[in-house]
Amino acid sequence: MTVIDKSLLDYSLEKASISGVEYADVKWLKRKSESLTVKNNILESSVRSNSEGIGIKILFNGGYGFAATNIITKESIEKTVERAIRVAKASSRAVKNPISLAEEPTHTARVQTYQLIDPNKIPTEEKIEYLIDTTKNADINDNRIKSRSAYYNHWTDHTVLWTTEETKIDQKIIVTGGGVSTLAVQGSETQVRSKPSSFRGDLATAGYEFFQELKLFESALEASQEAVELLEAPQCPADNHATIIIRPGQLMLQTHENGHGFELDRALDYEAAFAGTSFLKPHLRNQLKFGNELVTIHADATKPRGLGSFYYDHEGVQAQKTTLVQDGLLTGYLTSRETAQQIDDLRSSGSARASAYNRMPLIRMTNINLKPGDWKYDEIIEDTKDGYIFDTNVSWSIDDLRLSFQFGTEIGWRVKEGEIVGLIRNPSYTGITPQFWNSVTAIADETDFRMFGTPNCGKGEPGQVMYTGHGSSTTRFENVRIGVVQ
Repeated sequence: MTVIDKSLLDYSLEKASISGVEYADVKWLKRKSESLTVKNNILESSVRSNSEGIGIKILFNGGYGFAATNIITKESIEKTVERAIRVAKASSRAVKNPISLAEEPTHTARVQTYQLIDPNKIPTEEKIEYLIDTTKNADINDNRIKSRSAYYNHWTDHTVLWTTEETKIDQKIIVTGGGVSTLAVQGSETQVRSKPSSFRGDLATAGYEFFQELKLFESALEASQEAVELLEAPQCPADNHATIIIRPGQLMLQTHENGHGFELDRALDYEAAFAGTSFLKPHLRNQLKFGNELVTIHADATKPRGLGSFYYDHEGVQAQKTTLVQDGLLTGYLTSRETAQQIDDLRSSGSARASAYNRMPLIRMTNINLKPGDWKYDEIIEDTKDGYIFDTNVSWSIDDLRLSFQFGTEIGWRVKEGEIVGLIRNPSYTGITPQFWNSVTAIADETDFRMFGTPNCGKGEPGQVMYTGHGSSTTRFENVRIGVVQ
């Protein structure tokens, strides 16, 4: 599996060790990707990319240093090590609280995402033909349909990480997915319908078989039909005390945005880029009722096919399942080896990842999953006398503490007397995070549980875009503010 010269990794660590550093690691990361977009039966974009390089991280006298190169030669690596050491020494003179690393067992492993069909072995022409057929199937002979798009994406991240603690990991993560979306316009009204999720679809750590399972060809027709129906649907009403039922396709973004608050660097006010800090301060651990007793949330990097799943993070910590909220109580955080000890955790939660060879690992979400309940989906609908169902995100806004939020969804349905009676358009809802999660009255069981991938989560300076996963079952909330209240 390895394509990097191991002697160069040995040389990197040898050069670092003789300089008297406390810790060093060398990470080789190669990404290979393919992205295809078809719009209205025509190929709009076909992009293939490759990137490869080595990043070297140094800990010296409590200060971190990092440097990277895409010139993979002995001479370049030597200069890169020296540059990382210089940065670490400078950092050590400025750091107020010297960095120390939580203990982690030594690991030696060669691992790869399980796949039935290698996406690299499927001809690009075959993929394009399928996407063209998909957009053709979205054509329902209605001139209000202005755009029909289908997407395909896959990439492979091949990482080799060696450390001065003698950890040696060779890991290949494979991601595949896609989606379809339809735009309908009537006068000043515009509606979009996406399948299986918005913003270019859904992705998973899996092979080409996952893309096949999405059944985009069949979904395209339904997307167009729903987009046109939404043009005629009544507007989402304004109500300060509504009952709403949120499906996994929208709840995934709710848990994503709330999930940022569990990143310990944000909770410690070390990080504020892109998503602010967090109201979930460490002193609230085991004190704050994040939700009611129905709410248990895990960060689970071991979940098969989760977009946030892997075997080892980029600090050499083995993937694990961490409880963030237990029966409503805030109990845990997403941590790195640097931050874990600051809340007296003996071990990192394995949440440190980098988006490329030339980036240092940051605390990133893995799969933030809401534990299923014991209701059947149909039972939740039948038990709801007056409410609304929301699905598929279209817009979001959340404050810099991850506390107050507003979400809009592509589609909604009216529920009356235990029955779904019709569509509503432009659904939206707002809330305050702990109040919202304390208003849960029903969560569907494992049979309704669905994972979705978020491939474009931004964080850090310089910025990094990372892929995360989110799973849930359909969940009901009470006394929620919906629509535009005057």
